[in-house]
Amino acid sequence: MDSNTSQKDWNYETAISKRSASRCASIEQMINQIESGNLTLEKVFEEFEQAVEQVNQCEQFLNQGTKKMELLIETLEDVEEEF
Repeated sequence: MDSNTSQKDWNYETAISKRSASRCASIEQMINQIESGNLTLEKVFEEFEQAVEQVNQCEQFLNQGTKKMELLIETLEDVEEEF
């Protein structure tokens, strides 16, 4: 995630509805086009490249969210140990 991303972007509903859902739909459309057999080989490669890029972006978003959650859990555990 870039430095311009606000905390509200970590909201589950926001992440799922705005990012994941639209990217997943887009990726599914690309896969359907590829599987249709109606594209030229060059277009298949272009669509595949775009789909892979979007999957990588989704994976980065999930990895960053996971790291943030792990850090928060670790912080919480440290606070609990103090008591």
